[in-house]
Amino acid sequence: MLTRIIRSPLLSLTLFLSTLGLAYLLKLMLTGELSTTTGRIYCAIFAIPLGVLWVLLVRTYNRRNPKDRISVWAVIPFEIREVDEGQQWISFKACRNVYIYYGCGIPLAAITILLIPPNAVYTLITFGLLGLGQFLVYGLTMWKYSRV
Repeated sequence: MLTRIIRSPLLSLTLFLSTLGLAYLLKLMLTGELSTTTGRIYCAIFAIPLGVLWVLLVRTYNRRNPKDRISVWAVIPFEIREVDEGQQWISFKACRNVYIYYGCGIPLAAITILLIPPNAVYTLITFGLLGLGQFLVYGLTMWKYSRV
């Protein structure tokens, strides 16, 4: 069960969304729209529980799987680590679909950003939707090929 949680794109999606939220809070603090004290409280509410959850999940996983350890500061996403040739093929298909998605999504996002009023919130939302789409495409492709 723990392996499924750590390998799940939902965990990556949650970390991505929390990063977007923290970036938005940082933007509000830097522009003065949000007091520094309130911003720090919100950052603590977002960052500390997610960081603690991640460290606990990784440590528990590493205790149960000492031969297949994950670094807490992992740069390479866990879902990209292939165990065998079948997993490499599924990861290849999923990454290929994400590249195709970005081939269509980035030009549409650029056009959207050019057409909407200049506001950092709209830009952040556009990048957030691109990221959500990436996790959705990757997760659906992994689900599709891992069922076979």
